[in-house]
Amino acid sequence: MVNLVEDWEDIEKYTQRLSFWTKIGSYQLKKSTEGAEIKVSVGKFGYIKKFKEPEDPELIKILAFCQAEGFIKVQASVSDELFYA
Repeated sequence: MVNLVEDWEDIEKYTQRLSFWTKIGSYQLKKSTEGAEIKVSVGKFGYIKKFKEPEDPELIKILAFCQAEGFIKVQASVSDELFYA
């Protein structure tokens, strides 16, 4: 289970408090004609936000943070039961 937080800054602060070995995060970026959606997960916490513009400065900041922290980029999600089916 992932606990969603409202403010991106909470994810940044939480990540900085984690030790090197527990600082494993992931993110997913989905672009569409309506804009872009970012999902970020670190530990038990997650953040989701939709942007109307794919070049929104806040979105660029979040992506830069994820890349700087070495978060894994997720392409898609598949349930365990279906992965090797």
